[in-house]
Formats: sequence, C-alpha cells, structure tokens
Amino acid sequence: MSLKVIALGSGVCANMCLPGPRRFPPGFLVDVDGKLLLLDVSEGIRFRLEDAGYDYGKIGHVAVTHVHPDHADLSPFLQAKLCRNLWCQTEEGTDKLSVYMHEISIKGFEDTWRWRHPEAGEKLNHFPDKFKFELQPIRGGWEKEIFKGLILKAFGVYHGFGQHPALGFRVEVGGQSIVYTGDTGLTESLFSNVEKADLLIADCSARIGQEYTGGYGHMGPGQCGMLAYRSQVKELWLTHYVGFDTPAAMEAEARKSGFAGTVKVVTDGMTWTGKK
Repeated sequence: MSLKVIALGSGVCANMCLPGPRRFPPGFLVDVDGKLLLLDVSEGIRFRLEDAGYDYGKIGHVAVTHVHPDHADLSPFLQAKLCRNLWCQTEEGTDKLSVYMHEISIKGFEDTWRWRHPEAGEKLNHFPDKFKFELQPIRGGWEKEIFKGLILKAFGVYHGFGQHPALGFRVEVGGQSIVYTGDTGLTESLFSNVEKADLLIADCSARIGQEYTGGYGHMGPGQCGMLAYRSQVKELWLTHYVGFDTPAAMEAEARKSGFAGTVKVVTDGMTWTGKK
C-alpha cells in the first residue's frame, strides 16, 4: 500500500503579510494507492492539485473542517468539476464527488449554490448525467469507510468563539492514522482523537506567548507540542501559521513539552509518506 499526505496550503486567509515563502490557504491531500481524499478545499486549490501532479477532476471525496472561506471555497471547485464533464469527455472517476460537512453548515451551502445556479431551481444536481455530487451532513462522532480500507472520523472542535460549527478529522488506513485538527483552540476532544497518530497536522495560528484556549479558537506551538506529547504522536506538522515567529522558535516552543518526535513547520508542497 502506498500512502502519502501532501500539503497543498499551509498558510492563512491573507497573503503578503510578511516576507517569506508563499503559502496558500489550507488544504491537504491524502493519497492511498491513487484514491484521493481532500481535507479542506480552499481558494484555487484545483490549481495547486495540478501543480502537485494530480488531476483535480479525480478528487472523489472532500472533508470540510468548517466553512470559513479560507477552508471551504467549495462552489468554484464544484463548478470546475461540473464544467469539465460538460465540456470535456467524462472520464472514469471524474463524475462523482462526496462532500462531508457539518450538518449545520449544509443548508447554508445549499442556499449559496442555488444563488450561483438559479437556473437549477430546487435541484442541486442539474446535470446529473454528467456530474453527481452529494453533501453528507456529519457531526462529531461520525465515521465512515469512504473507500475500501480508509475510515474517516469526525470530532468536534472549538472555533469562532465557540459559535462556528467546526470539526477535526482522523483518517485511519493500513494501520496508520493521520489527524487534521482544522482551526481550533485546545479542547479535550483533541486528546482522545489525536492519540497515537502517526501524523498530526495541527492548527498553529496563535503566536508564542499569546496562546489561549477559549476566545476565537486557535492553538500556538506550545499547545500543539503538548498535545503531541501527551497523545504520543510520532510526527507533528505545525500549519496555518501567519509567520510572526520563526520556524526555529516555533519548533523550540513545541519541544518545551518534552515532545521528542519529528516536528516540522509546514510549507506548501511538503509531503509525508506512510510506511508500506
């Protein structure tokens, strides 16, 4: 079995804030023997998929942590997949898409899609012979084998002053596990769901010394390191960071907890490869 995770976006909602490498908004691709799961679908992600050598049309599963635009620019992605199959020859694996999204956020997206496609009337799929997409409402505690051998699990997290329906995801495949926290403050739900992950992709938007648990809901490197240490994680990726603190300072802060595993401050294009 071949398993890899590619960082398609490790940045935040704003660009050109500080000098440094270009980092696009969040998105992570899980590739299991060519079967693809996209974790968050941010602005322009189909172009970044192409840059990474992937056909965006063959993305069959998208899991959305929350619907802030830097994580869920879903309509353009659906539009591109639809038009690809209208204008080009439909290829196997390009005509279907399952989107897993918090149940509270589903209705809002349906209204948005109808606003963009009023010609469809009440239908979401107005070209069902060319492209079928389904919105699957989920919540914390939900899990499903979305394709053979890969189980996707959702858990609730804290974001947007606790008012935004937000999820983290745990992917289990071939005896290995990848956890993506999405945007969140430090919560008890993280510890049980992150436990013994082979790879933890952790929101790290808060600056060193400005970490908090409540408030808006973001973690800093010290909290991410403590989470990884207490949960016995093998590798920690710090992502969704603004860039105010240097990578070296962020790693040092993460290790104050005692975490001795691998720590990486993620840049776009970084790849993690699972064991075979």
